[in-house]
Amino acid sequence: MNFEQALRIAGLMPREIVADGKIRRCPTETTPKKRNGWYALHLDGHGTWGDWTSGSGQALGTWKDDNATQQAVSPEVVAKMQAQRDRERQYRIQSVRSARAFWNKCHPLSLPHSYIVNKGLLPLGCAGVRTHDGLLVIPVMLGDSLISIQTITHDGVKKFWPGAPVKAGCFVMRRERAVITIFVEGFATGLAVYQSVRNSTVIVAFDAGNLMPVADRIRPKGSVVFAADNDHATQLKRGMNPGIEKATNAAELIGAGVAYPEGIEGSDWADYAREIGEGSARKIERQILAKAKYVVAS
Repeated sequence: MNFEQALRIAGLMPREIVADGKIRRCPTETTPKKRNGWYALHLDGHGTWGDWTSGSGQALGTWKDDNATQQAVSPEVVAKMQAQRDRERQYRIQSVRSARAFWNKCHPLSLPHSYIVNKGLLPLGCAGVRTHDGLLVIPVMLGDSLISIQTITHDGVKKFWPGAPVKAGCFVMRRERAVITIFVEGFATGLAVYQSVRNSTVIVAFDAGNLMPVADRIRPKGSVVFAADNDHATQLKRGMNPGIEKATNAAELIGAGVAYPEGIEGSDWADYAREIGEGSARKIERQILAKAKYVVAS
């Protein structure tokens, strides 16, 4: 398997492969219109790649050409690479600090936000969410530490804090006596599921690519299911369904089940609730519970 094949298996879509050791950006299957993916192929026959979709530039995979002629890397090149890594690390640290400073300026959500209202949802599940100048501000947590934030405007424009990592971070809608743990991609989907499935704890991973890192870190036990997005429009255009595929991969990692909405124009469970209307909550609950699997402690 050559380097380009390894990249494409990982979901990256490079237009060309340049072996100069530099970090080069490229589209990915989940964000084909942007250049959130990156790779670096070195002259000595090894390469790395990653994906900035979740806000992290850390390498997600490596490759080595066993047939390549090994070339010595000069101390100057090594020093430059280390300096670049140090600058990136310092930038991430400063970004996390500035995200926390902004979070401390925000106010607890006291009134329904129009983004939530327009989705046809209630504020139930919004404990821990804040607002600032009309923005809905959602913390991205790694354990007990805030590592980033996601802001959502009234008309649904979403942004992560620049430079702050999101990988393996999540937002949890928790119930003390929850009997099922449900992983979802987005915040609105999380609200729809939380408000529909009684006795549930819902974990928002923010995007499909972050489902596996979050699940791998948390490793819940008991009844667990991934309430996936059904990206059927993407499947028609590109022959792939990243919402279902990423959720299935994450579910297989920990032995959980997967449920996804069908027969709707939209793609997620918030869309399902809005399109079905009256009685949707019980239908969502039945469909998700039917797909749950019991996960033992690993």
